Amino acid sequence: MAEAILASLLPNLASAIAAPISNAGHLLSTVGDGVDWLRDELRRMRSFLVNTETSATEDHMSWADEIRAIVYDSEDIIDAFDAISSHPFACFLCHLRSRHRVGWKIREIKNRLDDHFRRRSGYINPAGDRSTSLDLHNRWIHGLLASSPWTHQGERIVGFEEDFDAVVGRLMNGSPELSVLSLVGMGGVGKTTLVKKVFNHSDVRRHFDHLAWVYVSRSFRLGNLVHEVAKGLMQIPSTEIDALSERQLQELLLRTLKEKRFLLVLDDVWDRGVWETIRLVLPINGHGNRVIITTRNSEVAASVVGARSCTHVLRPLSHEESWELFCDKVFAVSEPCPDELIEVAERIVRKCHGLPLAIAIVGGMMLRKGRSQLEWNHVLNNIYSDLISNEVEVQGPLFLSYKDLPYPLKSCFLLCSIFPQDWNIPRKKLIRLWIAEGLIKEVEHERVEDVAEKYLMELINRNMIQVSIISSSGRVKACRIHHLLHQLSISISRTQNFSAVYEDQQAVIPSRASRISLQKSSYDALQNKGWEKLRSLFMFGIFDSLHISERMLKNLRLLRVLDLENASLVELPGEVGNLFHLRYFSVRGTRLEKLPVSLKNLCNLQTLDIRRTQLRKLSFEIKRLKNLRHLEMRQDEKSFKVPLGLSRMQYLQVVTGVQADSTFVHEVGKLTELRKLAVGDLRAEDAAVLCSSINNMAGLLSLSIFSIDVSTAIDLEKLNPSSLQKLHIAGRLERLPHWFSSISNLTKLRLGLSGLFADPFEVLQQLPNLVFLQLYEAYQALKILFPVDHQSLIIEQPQLHQDYASTLMNLLNGLSGSAEILCEKGLHAERMMEWKISSPTSKSSL
Repeated sequence: MAEAILASLLPNLASAIAAPISNAGHLLSTVGDGVDWLRDELRRMRSFLVNTETSATEDHMSWADEIRAIVYDSEDIIDAFDAISSHPFACFLCHLRSRHRVGWKIREIKNRLDDHFRRRSGYINPAGDRSTSLDLHNRWIHGLLASSPWTHQGERIVGFEEDFDAVVGRLMNGSPELSVLSLVGMGGVGKTTLVKKVFNHSDVRRHFDHLAWVYVSRSFRLGNLVHEVAKGLMQIPSTEIDALSERQLQELLLRTLKEKRFLLVLDDVWDRGVWETIRLVLPINGHGNRVIITTRNSEVAASVVGARSCTHVLRPLSHEESWELFCDKVFAVSEPCPDELIEVAERIVRKCHGLPLAIAIVGGMMLRKGRSQLEWNHVLNNIYSDLISNEVEVQGPLFLSYKDLPYPLKSCFLLCSIFPQDWNIPRKKLIRLWIAEGLIKEVEHERVEDVAEKYLMELINRNMIQVSIISSSGRVKACRIHHLLHQLSISISRTQNFSAVYEDQQAVIPSRASRISLQKSSYDALQNKGWEKLRSLFMFGIFDSLHISERMLKNLRLLRVLDLENASLVELPGEVGNLFHLRYFSVRGTRLEKLPVSLKNLCNLQTLDIRRTQLRKLSFEIKRLKNLRHLEMRQDEKSFKVPLGLSRMQYLQVVTGVQADSTFVHEVGKLTELRKLAVGDLRAEDAAVLCSSINNMAGLLSLSIFSIDVSTAIDLEKLNPSSLQKLHIAGRLERLPHWFSSISNLTKLRLGLSGLFADPFEVLQQLPNLVFLQLYEAYQALKILFPVDHQSLIIEQPQLHQDYASTLMNLLNGLSGSAEILCEKGLHAERMMEWKISSPTSKSSL
């Protein structure tokens, strides 16, 4: 009986077991196809986001947020699959389990997409397009009214006195040719306010026969723009103008204005094509016609052709001007700021950082707050969030600048949110982070670093990022972001789960954020689970001893960026080698003494920065990092011996801090893509081979060579550094190599411990683009800093001989500009009457 029952159950039991096994088997067999489908779908979803963010309405943004969340999860799945395919597993079953998990997640993505489009079709708003148009029209009306030259006409304007005089001078004086003045500055800096003051000035209005003010905006149409220009410059009824075609308007404008002098203001111009159209309807009659363009984008100003053109950059108000404007908004004419509020009021003004728009809005807020110190302190503590929440007057103008960015630049701008406020962001670091994050669109036949440089310059030209430090050669060295734009980037990043910034020790960190920036806050929360989706981790100002545990790193398997610069870190676990997707890894400035051997597994790593650490050697096979582009190892007084195999790393662009031993000087010649090379401990017998290797690097721009023995001369005669822009040689030369005077692109030169017998200036003065020179213990005896047409030369020597001073003065007298000479001794002040003499205590200013 029991056997009969068992026999009857066996078929059903077999079916019950076989069905899920069959389904699982099918799922496993189709994982590869599913990933291919997901890659294609990911491209379509990104395209959808591009279109949505370009023309987005409030109604569509919530749908875009859903798609963005699916995009993030899809990227995680693809990265997980790539890791499975490339990373060896300890057992076959682990491999199958991981593939099976990927298959289920792809199925979930399909279900989420189906559900999204089903719900979206069910919630289509029939009046969506109309409400969108209405919203855009309302914003345009607000901009039009704010732009009007008659708005706030009687209001006192604080600041801009020098700017006002400069603009009026350019309008009323100078060439009789048609001239265009472009006023450039970030949103809210006061461009329109200044031009209104100029436009309404009685002398200006008397000087011109016709004056017109046209509000352009982002949403302009060229046809409408021509009509508006015609309405402003000609005394003809609007109905008659509206009835004419663009060609008829062109003929009418050229004929009517032929013998007239006019002033045309084009306010809030975003598109470079505006001037290209407008110039076709303006006569060139030699009567001193003027056009003023206000814009946030310096590329708009640069696009002006066919007329004399100049650009006037409007800077934020000084603190004194900011305080005056604030008091104007808050207190009556005869009412001073109460003593008990002066301190908090000063701090509020400083937080506006000279932006007139912010000062005016805050002033209006304080006017409603009365004179309570408690309320004023509350405003001080919440000033940025209060300003950004003001959608029409503050967030609107700033958000428009963000919305106008090309889609790839939006993410580049948002990544700036991870840096602390007022942070000087190094250009190189920012560019490398953009590349590591995958934010730079690849362009054929162009290095990704060069594309990233163009992105940075575009953001600077659009006044979304400000230049904070310029190198001696005039290149951007560091940048920063205005406080309100910084706050805007943080707000948008948090909304989109792009990144989150934490400054509070007790902050609760959301697990949905793709990037986390910990700033003086605790990192303990990262020890817990739930961080599988985190892509980038940044730490700033965490001075407590930092312990990176294996459990933490197991939670961060999808990390692309791990930036631990200046953290109090002594040790790293071997688990760091399992971060398969890691592309940017910095332990610069830490107390790290050893790198794990497992770092050899980071096959996707692009940037490794170990500068200013306690490391003494590389203990892993660096040759396995085949995608490495930037290897930064320079220490204060030592260089690293690199294990054999560096020549296999064909993508290397930057190598610094490497020991120039006999093996390396041979191998480095195969790194033909290098742009920057800094080697140390060079022996005289290896110099010729190093020169031969460097000659293979046609694109090398920066070279630093440090000799191991300053008593023995190194022979660099065989070097042919024709492409170099920067050169630093520390070691005995005795004479400058024959090729020195032919480095026509050289802008920066440092020579030290050279033991030169001949005066180097006879050769150095032949370098046409040299703007920075530093000599230390190289020839004779002085220390000099003198700018020549905004260029700098530094010469450091312990002593100065009188005959050399005379030779130097002959050289200086042949140069334009002023000079500052710092003398140790031997140089008489009376021989330097035209130069500023300073004491050696001024060395810190160098």
